[in-house]
Amino acid sequence: MFCLVCRKHSIKHPQNQKETFAASPSVRFKLDAINTHKSSGLHSSALETEMTQKVSYFHHEVTKKSEVEMSVLEGVFASAYFLMKNFIANRQLIPLLTFIEKIFNVETLKYFQHRSAECQTEIFTTLGEAMREMLLNDVRKSPAFGILTDEVCDISVTENLMTFIQFYRSESESVCTQFLSCKNILKDFSSANSESITEIILNVLQDDKLDISKLARFSSDGASVMVGKRTGVATRLKSENPTLINIHCVCHKLALACASSNDSLTYIKTIETILRQLWQLFENSPQKMAVYLKTQTELKEINLGEKASKIVSKRLKKACRTRWLSLEASVKAVHGDYEAILQTLSILDKSGDAAATGLLKRMKSIKFLGSLYILRDILPVLSNLSKHFQKDSLNFSTIRPSINHAKDKLRSLLDEETPMKSLQADIDSFTDMCAKIKLSDKELKELQSLFTKYVESLISNINSRFEDSSDILAAFGIFDPLSIPLNTEVGFKEYGVTQVRVIADHFYQEMTDDNKLRATEKLISEWQNLKYYINDNIKPNIPEDVRNGKKSTPTEWLLLQLLRNTTLENFYPSVIQIAGIILAIPITNAWPERGASCLKSIKTKSRNRLSETMLESILHICINGPEPESEEGRKLVKLSVDTWVKAKNRRKLPKLKVKDKGVSSLNVQQEKVTLMQDASMQTDDDPVIAKAKQVLDEVRCAMKVMALGEVSDNDSDFDENSKDDSDSDW
Repeated sequence: MFCLVCRKHSIKHPQNQKETFAASPSVRFKLDAINTHKSSGLHSSALETEMTQKVSYFHHEVTKKSEVEMSVLEGVFASAYFLMKNFIANRQLIPLLTFIEKIFNVETLKYFQHRSAECQTEIFTTLGEAMREMLLNDVRKSPAFGILTDEVCDISVTENLMTFIQFYRSESESVCTQFLSCKNILKDFSSANSESITEIILNVLQDDKLDISKLARFSSDGASVMVGKRTGVATRLKSENPTLINIHCVCHKLALACASSNDSLTYIKTIETILRQLWQLFENSPQKMAVYLKTQTELKEINLGEKASKIVSKRLKKACRTRWLSLEASVKAVHGDYEAILQTLSILDKSGDAAATGLLKRMKSIKFLGSLYILRDILPVLSNLSKHFQKDSLNFSTIRPSINHAKDKLRSLLDEETPMKSLQADIDSFTDMCAKIKLSDKELKELQSLFTKYVESLISNINSRFEDSSDILAAFGIFDPLSIPLNTEVGFKEYGVTQVRVIADHFYQEMTDDNKLRATEKLISEWQNLKYYINDNIKPNIPEDVRNGKKSTPTEWLLLQLLRNTTLENFYPSVIQIAGIILAIPITNAWPERGASCLKSIKTKSRNRLSETMLESILHICINGPEPESEEGRKLVKLSVDTWVKAKNRRKLPKLKVKDKGVSSLNVQQEKVTLMQDASMQTDDDPVIAKAKQVLDEVRCAMKVMALGEVSDNDSDFDENSKDDSDSDW
């Protein structure tokens, strides 16, 4: 006997691969054999396959759609994640999916029908919210955290408060600094004063369910509104958490020290002005820039192609105090093409350019040229120090060694007279116009005096800016393992006890006298025992690159070792808690500056109406998000898809019909949008259209009051055919 249905579809047993009733006949001519086969799963699957072939095309589509639904959503979310990560406008999501579907023949994308503006907004915000929740979960597990904040004004003239958070991440066993929030200060407040900034920070911590008692440090650019002694933001936060440590960003300190030195020497300040005027002369005139580039190639006496000419021909850089490394780049550019610049200014002078005439007169002198040599050798030392301060892994223990190293380099330049020797060696090699510039003994002494005053002023200002460290910061220095004496050396028992009392006085100041005394004694006891452990188990294993300070400082390395070894928390709980607090202390405010640059790359002239929620979501992905193709990126996308699917039951609604011909074209445009929402919300009064009507009515009312005429329906931001890339609400 054969079963025609099973034989037609070649049904096999999945385990023993038998094909009874299909390829091979059944030889048991009994009713029991037929009934057994009829009730078997193999026969049922054959019947299901047969029925599937006989049903309509629509059933095929529904079945296939249900099979690929999750994979399609993950692909769409990954595409949206790619757009967010690469600063591409949100409105390009649907065109990108259409392009992929048609060009790469990805047929499954046609099953993605959640294409309304509301659904696209939810996709982007869900990705940002998933990234934010992952960050907050890590922060809540950390023993302490510090915040870094700064104000930034964007293209839409909105005053934003950019906030980052620094904490110890137990999973990666490292210190992380990530974006936390970006809030419009003037949205709910009349001015960006300390009271409004403090309230915004406290609201963010409260909304994110972060314990303010874990807030170890507050880092800012040092503006009076941030660090004012009476009503500054740091002072107000200390009233909420007295153990908070206020930090003035070391990068801003260094910039202020350099600016003070430049202001103290009149000619150095004049050099800054000349460099800025020179940049403006060429930057604002394509014709003058072309003359300059042509002069460069002619002086180098080489014939280059178009691409090679662009590489060889250098452009001048703008010297700006608000950009930490701009002065070095400007000096380097002018010093490298000094002859070409003078030749260009001479050509422009002959054509009657007054600005070029003035610059030529001021730059064609040995004093200006000598000052360039001085700045060329000094500024790289300061720039390297600033770059070091901008590193992600910067710890308080690296500040003092880095400053001392920079000051030693400056003194070495002064002792060796490096700029003067280079100038004397190069002065005779100049040709053309520069050949008239000579170095006399009198001018050499003037340059030497300027060089000495500038170096001494820099060292003095750096000392004055960085020697005001608090007692608590100095006390943290006991965690340097190389400074701990050996067990048999004199002073081992007393080492660090005084500093531990300073630490205890700071962190236990809210306790009662009895509890504070017991906690202090406990901390001292743990420290005394920990010193033996450090000398016996940790100190011998310090890597050589850590000892030399090439990879990290011994202090930072020791603190990380203490937190990574989870068993130590059972023996030294108080010390381990202090170690976690120290690692969470931000020293530099460079991250908010990077966040400001990222904000300006996202919120451009054509995307100046991004909502605050959407802007924060994009910033979370751009700054905190892993690469889209990485394993972490895929996990984030999958988590976002699960969250988005579970948020509500999404069903396709029928297209809206406009019965009233008097209804504005805004409603007609809304008819074209396919809305995805729960069936319980399918009413004639759709919330999206109702909101659009309300906005349009408010605009018309405002236009009427201001006597600006009637607003046209075509002016609405809800026109789906509009090519405007402003991303108004999404």
